[in-house]
Amino acid sequence: MQTFKRYIPLVLIGLISACIDVPNIEPNNPPTTQSDAGSTDTPDSGTQPSELSVEITSPTGTIYTSSSVSISVGVRGGTPETVQLFKGSVELATISSPYTYTWNTEMEPEGSYTLMARATRSGRTVSSEPVTVIVDRTNLQVASRSPAPGSTNVAYSTPIQVVFSKPVKAATVSDTTVSFAVSGVLAEKTLSLSSDGKTLTIAPKVKPPLPATFSIGLSSGITDPAGNALVVPSTQWSFELPHWYAFGGPLNAVGGNTQLKDTAMVLDSQNNPVVAWSEEVTTGGRASIFVYRWDGNAFTPIGSALNGTPSGSASKPALALDGGGNPIVAWQESDGFNENIYVKRWTGTSWQSVGTGALSAENDTRSSPVPTPARNPTLTVRGNEIYVAWDETNIDQFSSIYVRKSVGGGAFTEAGTGGGLVNAVYKLTSASKPSLVLDSNGQPIVAFQEQTLEQYSPTNIYVMHLKPDGYWEYAVPPFYGDDTNGYVSGGLSASPGGDSWARDCSLAIDAQNNLYVAWTEETYTDGPRDIQVFRSIGPQSWERVGNPLSAYGAITTAGQPRIQATPSGKLFVTWKEFDGMAETGYEHLFTSYWDSKSWRSLAIRDGINQGQKNSNRPVLAIDSFERPVVAWYESRDAVDDVAGDYAYVRRYNN
Repeated sequence: MQTFKRYIPLVLIGLISACIDVPNIEPNNPPTTQSDAGSTDTPDSGTQPSELSVEITSPTGTIYTSSSVSISVGVRGGTPETVQLFKGSVELATISSPYTYTWNTEMEPEGSYTLMARATRSGRTVSSEPVTVIVDRTNLQVASRSPAPGSTNVAYSTPIQVVFSKPVKAATVSDTTVSFAVSGVLAEKTLSLSSDGKTLTIAPKVKPPLPATFSIGLSSGITDPAGNALVVPSTQWSFELPHWYAFGGPLNAVGGNTQLKDTAMVLDSQNNPVVAWSEEVTTGGRASIFVYRWDGNAFTPIGSALNGTPSGSASKPALALDGGGNPIVAWQESDGFNENIYVKRWTGTSWQSVGTGALSAENDTRSSPVPTPARNPTLTVRGNEIYVAWDETNIDQFSSIYVRKSVGGGAFTEAGTGGGLVNAVYKLTSASKPSLVLDSNGQPIVAFQEQTLEQYSPTNIYVMHLKPDGYWEYAVPPFYGDDTNGYVSGGLSASPGGDSWARDCSLAIDAQNNLYVAWTEETYTDGPRDIQVFRSIGPQSWERVGNPLSAYGAITTAGQPRIQATPSGKLFVTWKEFDGMAETGYEHLFTSYWDSKSWRSLAIRDGINQGQKNSNRPVLAIDSFERPVVAWYESRDAVDDVAGDYAYVRRYNN
């Protein structure tokens, strides 16, 4: 009985299944495809037709044309009854297999057109994705060229670019359609086209010697995407790159026949020069300090002229920038009896005095029996600390170096013990013309010239460092005594113990606290005056850097050196040199750098001051690309510190 019960469900299932009609299930068939010739494959017998689709297979994306466009249409999913091409909402043509069409656009207005294909079968219409055809028959033009044709003062860093009136076809920009010549000789170059296709940049593969004339040629082989040829400009594209790039032309503040002198310069964070100098306010009258900044196109004044007294003449400016890029200026000026040091800083809107007034170490009031002038200021800044050094003569007519510090523009205080006085030789000797730097700890180091013995003995160069305990000591090496024979240990001279005069020193420091000092001195007795360069080696000694510097290697006079070191220790020196010609001799400017083995000149034989005759007081700065920048004034005679008419600023063209 239980066995019978097991069969009842099976019988019921069989009876139910017999009442349902189940069709044959076919596998999915792949869609029909259009052959290369454009025909549609016929589905195999028994398969279902695929869904109809249509697309424009050529062109793909946006296409430019000035004449005809070949259009191809692909159809899938069977044979349509009709295939149509539409230009916007207007039917362009009805086409048949192999579904191609040539559209002549020459009669169409210039502009952008949207093409779309439609296929119809069994009353059902499908459309393709649109493509864009831009009809353009306007010739390609040059919109601008930089540098401008005929330019004569082009910086090597200036991009050489041509901007076209519309995008160009990249394939048409090549060595055959763009030429590049240096002083008439074809040179290798690189060509790069901007992402929008409108700006072409041309760059030399190797920097050629300068000065040179660059010439760029463009041919009609350059076209736009529609094939319209470039209209080649009628003006030849050539321009001159000088050996040294000039920041503007001759520079003065007052104009007329006023004379100027005493240039100073620093570079801001954008490598733009900030320049100061002394210039007469009226012809033959009192002088003021003027400060100008390069704004990328021209020098513009920073505030008004600077003086510390109502009627005195200001001279010998020293210049530095604070942390915000605002200039701070120190200078010397007479109050009618003595010369004192004055310091002012730019607040962004006006000049504000630093400290409480005139800086002077000696009691030089009008009741003093003799003047005690303070002269030759030098200036350096770290954060909100302002250091100033100068030389000042006492009532016994011997001069010493003094160093003062102001914090945040407040009153100046003495740097170190002993009133901030610095001397290397402890006798009645005169020290003068300081050069001041700060080490990585913010401690001042000062170099200066000082007599080795009393009275009329020659001068050596000394470098003194303010120690944390407040005492000034020799930077390197320590002082050992022996000042009886004209030579003091620690003093630098091209001929130690000799009778040559070391003078006009310039001090520099790198990020590792290595010191570099340059000065002018005869290399041997009765020899030519050359530029001597030394650097510190460890804490105990100095060593000469290369041979003495002289541009001519003859009996010439080199002087007024300025030295700068990059943070990595790359060394640059600039100086002026009289060429030795008795009747037509001129003062030329030169700059060299140390390549770790020898000095390499960055000037041609006539110097960096081409076009000038008597250059004076060069100052040197190095920009963030390690390019030297030199400022100077042009004097009216080949004599030290004779005033002139204009100041100049130039940068090595690299």
